[in-house]
Amino acid sequence: MSTPRAASDAGIRAGGAPAGGTIQVAFFGQGGHEPYAGSLSVGMGRLTLRPEPIGPEPIGPVHFSMLGWSAPATACERELLRTLRGPVLDVGCGPGRMLAAAGELGLMAMGVDTSAPAVRLATSRGAAAIHGSIFDPVPHEGGWASVLLLDGNIGIGGNIRVLLERIASLLAPGGQALAEAETPDSLDMAYLAVLEDSAGRASAAFPWARAGAKALAAHAARAGLASVATRTVQGRVFLTLERRV
Repeated sequence: MSTPRAASDAGIRAGGAPAGGTIQVAFFGQGGHEPYAGSLSVGMGRLTLRPEPIGPEPIGPVHFSMLGWSAPATACERELLRTLRGPVLDVGCGPGRMLAAAGELGLMAMGVDTSAPAVRLATSRGAAAIHGSIFDPVPHEGGWASVLLLDGNIGIGGNIRVLLERIASLLAPGGQALAEAETPDSLDMAYLAVLEDSAGRASAAFPWARAGAKALAAHAARAGLASVATRTVQGRVFLTLERRV
């Protein structure tokens, strides 16, 4: 399958630009008209992730529901949380719905997100969350029992292997990451994207990646994480990735 060149190969990095180029990139949904922050403020609406610029490669849009991100965790998400050990780190925690559910289940949890408005919403729910990139220093490095990468967050930074290497460095020996994959299994692409709201207001371009279960497991193996379980729950696919001791 032909896929766009990986963001790392093109010299793209979060908060930077392609090597030798002039395209400025930002974090998920930020910059430009700030559609993510605007949608967070009302807690509803549809956001669309699309490639930027639109090229010859057939990369379809991805639609996100802000209502789903702002609503409490679903019953199936709570069941997944019950399989985890604390402390739990939620990468790209958004407004904190999974953190709130973890707290209700008695799990010690903390989130990290590059969006200041999202972190404010998470902490307003009583959750612990910090504003910053997962590639910045994080408390308790090497001691997290579980890490969450849900709702497309496997795409953070535009290079899945690099992201998973970072996750492996944060996990305690034997710790596990719960990562959500897409379909089909072989999907594996990285590209520059923008986020748009329903009015067509777009963010600045940012590096992003998408992967199905097979591709995600392969990236994980190269990052030192073993895929030990795959679950399909209500049409969503979750992999459990374990740090090799």
